[in-house]
Amino acid sequence: MSEKILGWLSDRDPVMELTLHSCWGMEANIITYGAIIKNLEAPDRNGMMADVILGQDTLEGYLTNPSASGALIGRVANRIENAAFCLNGKQYRLEANEHGNCLHSGGANYAGRNFTVADRGQNWAALQLLDDETGGFPGKSTLTVTYTLTESGALETVYEFFSEEDTPVSLTNHGYFNLSGGKEKDILKHKMKLNTEFYTPVRNDRIPTGEIRHVRGTKLDFTLCRLLSEVLDGQFGLDHNFVLGRDYGLAGELWDDYSGRKMEVYTDCPGIQIYTGNHFDGKTRGKQGAYYEPYAGICFETQEFPNAVNVKHFPDCIVKKNTTFTTRTAYKFCVF
Repeated sequence: MSEKILGWLSDRDPVMELTLHSCWGMEANIITYGAIIKNLEAPDRNGMMADVILGQDTLEGYLTNPSASGALIGRVANRIENAAFCLNGKQYRLEANEHGNCLHSGGANYAGRNFTVADRGQNWAALQLLDDETGGFPGKSTLTVTYTLTESGALETVYEFFSEEDTPVSLTNHGYFNLSGGKEKDILKHKMKLNTEFYTPVRNDRIPTGEIRHVRGTKLDFTLCRLLSEVLDGQFGLDHNFVLGRDYGLAGELWDDYSGRKMEVYTDCPGIQIYTGNHFDGKTRGKQGAYYEPYAGICFETQEFPNAVNVKHFPDCIVKKNTTFTTRTAYKFCVF
């Protein structure tokens, strides 16, 4: 493991970049700002390494980039209806930053916070954030996220969250994957399979209706391997939460025939939000001067259900005070 200063924030706080190495040949660059996965290099079928995650080359790029590429999202990822919730008889008001709702915790989002390096090793690094600026959520908290490149070819992420008060929590990473390693401008030729038959439908403002529906007969049926170009077009992009269980296991798979890379996603989260970068418009500049267009990458956001804090029959997202909540997700790479 090596580290360097990537740059400085306006308060002169340094942003560190850590490079993790695995015996399988993979490399991951993690920066303390937003606990961002800056680079993730994996081999293709010929053993050639390439970066499979979208993002920026510089700290300035991340500071001005609206997509939170590769960043850790919290305290609550996704959307909270009316930017408010009740807990223990008290109402909490949050920042309304999207259609009157709160998306990704508003300005308090961990994607815009600088973590510290708590510990590190050759193939792993633990970053920590003391959350005193709660953004309207109850209680000060401490979050430790540990990134590990495993011997099996996976980038594993373990979150450990401790709060002084009862609070809703939903943590995820907002990494956009493109397994072609820059050879293809979008993921339309990728194939995907999800290990679920159910999803949570939403209203026009992307807030769940509270229903849980079967994917049968819809564009959201990925129970069998499916080419993404069969689903994505100018009018329809994926931004949907699919229903998983609480047991750690395989949630989804992504293939790229061009490179021969395959990615498997494992998690113990009850939901996974699949998002295909629908907002990219060809004006968002990324790595090596590339301009990201719609469907440039795909996110596998393992998390709690959107708006779970306001829907009683959704899986519980409340972490009790003075307890530690732990969750794990891994992105495993292989070739075919």
